[in-house]
Amino acid sequence: MSEHQHDPSSITLWNYFRSVIDWVQAIFPKKRKEMKGLAWGLYYNEHGKRIDLDPKKLELEIQRLMGDEDVTKKSGIYEYLLTGEEKKLSIRAFDRRDALAAYEKQGHKCAICSEEFEFEEMHADHIKAWSKGGHTTPENCQMLCRDCNLKKGNQ
Repeated sequence: MSEHQHDPSSITLWNYFRSVIDWVQAIFPKKRKEMKGLAWGLYYNEHGKRIDLDPKKLELEIQRLMGDEDVTKKSGIYEYLLTGEEKKLSIRAFDRRDALAAYEKQGHKCAICSEEFEFEEMHADHIKAWSKGGHTTPENCQMLCRDCNLKKGNQ
């Protein structure tokens, strides 16, 4: 929009604005308060020409994610659906109590390499990844050393 702030006519800017609004309404027809204040112009610029965005499938996924208690940033759902970047959802992390319980249960050893580490040198990790249906519960927590956690990724 700043590109057109000095144009002699606002028609170009208005047309762009309408294009963004129409696009959002077409792919996300159900209005929610979480949509307010998002960078829709930027999303439109990057994803506006995509033909793989099915509004019905997106709505089902929005409903699922809205109901998922591990998703702590509900407004991030829309950007996640466009980019696939899980970090936009701020998935709930294991609390210290659950991490300590897993650490003790594992005998202070990494669940992958079996080497012993201090608690502060380990990471609480989902055994079954959140993206594959795992939840942030004590039963799904394992402690990994930094190196093994980085190698594991989203498996």
